[in-house]
Amino acid sequence: MQNRIAVRAGVVAGLVAGVLGAGGPALAAPAVTAAPVTAGAAEVTPIAATFNVTADFTSWGQTVAVVGNIPALGGWDTAKAVPLSTTGTTFPVWTGGAALPPNTYVEFQYIVKNPNGSVARWEKSYQQNRRTITPPTGTYVTHDTFGGY
Repeated sequence: MQNRIAVRAGVVAGLVAGVLGAGGPALAAPAVTAAPVTAGAAEVTPIAATFNVTADFTSWGQTVAVVGNIPALGGWDTAKAVPLSTTGTTFPVWTGGAALPPNTYVEFQYIVKNPNGSVARWEKSYQQNRRTITPPTGTYVTHDTFGGY
């Protein structure tokens, strides 16, 4: 973490010097002797999440989506919810994916959306969100039933 802060400080100092036309030791980027910023990339590798939910009550044209408390799941904004899809052979199972941050507390619900984007149905009330903590690495997969928990 300290290496990334030092590199970022150096980049900012370099940008300020370039924009202001200033230079010299006061704005020079600090020497970095540690590993490059990309060395910590494994710490922020997203988790590949797959959401599978059985929803056999949808009407033609409606879709199912997952919405949650983090930006990757729309931040509770239904317009930004992650859409799920189904086919004639997989119905009533709806499936979709999202890249989630590792080691993160997540709350989510499934919703049904009408063709115009309005929400036809929330899974449960806000007090009954599904909750999980994403794993530190790998994948996260659900096999849920709409409204059944």
